[in-house]
Amino acid sequence: MSVNERVLVEIKTLFNSYGENDALEVISLATTDGFPIYTHKQIARTIEEDTLSAAASTLHSVSNAVAQQILGKSFRVTFIEAEQGNVAIVDLTIASQNCVLVMSASEALNIASLRLLITRLANEIQTAALNTAAASA
Repeated sequence: MSVNERVLVEIKTLFNSYGENDALEVISLATTDGFPIYTHKQIARTIEEDTLSAAASTLHSVSNAVAQQILGKSFRVTFIEAEQGNVAIVDLTIASQNCVLVMSASEALNIASLRLLITRLANEIQTAALNTAAASA
């Protein structure tokens, strides 16, 4: 993991603030090659961070391949609808490192709200990384 420690502190702060939403169960950031950066969870069951990161990386690759093949463009958000909740996956870049952001929510949060939250969080992470880089320069 090559995310700057100051950026990681910002990511943890952001994840904790989003974690105040009771409907959000897991928020995870990983590299696109499957290495975990940070995971915040509110659910009682055990989540293997390495397995989640590997799965997110795989879904990122598949989503991007499908979007490239069908649309000729990179994907932005992928959704998984489950019986009792949803998962959203977003592609983002942090300090020139390709990453994948994952957010899962209970059925109390609809897909539109989940998309809004994960997109907002991705933008806030990128802004925090840019601000940290600018402050270090």
